[in-house]
Amino acid sequence: MLKEELRKKILAKREIYPNWQEDSHKIINNFLLKLDLSNFKTFMLYYPHKKEVDTTVLIKKLLQERKTVVLPKVSGQDIKPTIIKELDNLIVGYAGIKEPVGFQINPKEIDLIVVPAVAYDKEGYRIGYGKGYYDRFLPKLRKDSLKIGFCYDFQLLEKVPHEPHDFRVDLIITPTQILKTKKEEVK
Repeated sequence: MLKEELRKKILAKREIYPNWQEDSHKIINNFLLKLDLSNFKTFMLYYPHKKEVDTTVLIKKLLQERKTVVLPKVSGQDIKPTIIKELDNLIVGYAGIKEPVGFQINPKEIDLIVVPAVAYDKEGYRIGYGKGYYDRFLPKLRKDSLKIGFCYDFQLLEKVPHEPHDFRVDLIITPTQILKTKKEEVK
């Protein structure tokens, strides 16, 4: 199946998925159980849109723990990682997604990033939303920045189409499993 067909099929399923809030909670709990947050200072997450895995509880927890939290701000064809201090200061930006206003950081400062996607495969490749923002952004990170995918179980596929230059995530977290996609140990 082609990327565009897969994207449409998975997005249609996500749109009517009844357990997204409960599963989001399970995914965040799995994340917190798996990772020692003290190993990371700067986290990049996304603000959830259209039944994406809800990251707002995690964002609030990280802010309470005085971690640096950045969200993506779309500027032209690029993502600008922008620091947030609270979720109340976001504005509606690109594609109706809430975005931060404020200080941007160098992508090399990001220790851990949660990469949004329509679907992932078991090797860590992803199908994004088709505009290439993260394809252009991920190469700007440090090689040791931990890349994580959050997804519902139906979004984790055996194989998705990918190109040799595509970036893989290191870890995929679903409501029922934590999947390491690379041989290196996750912090």
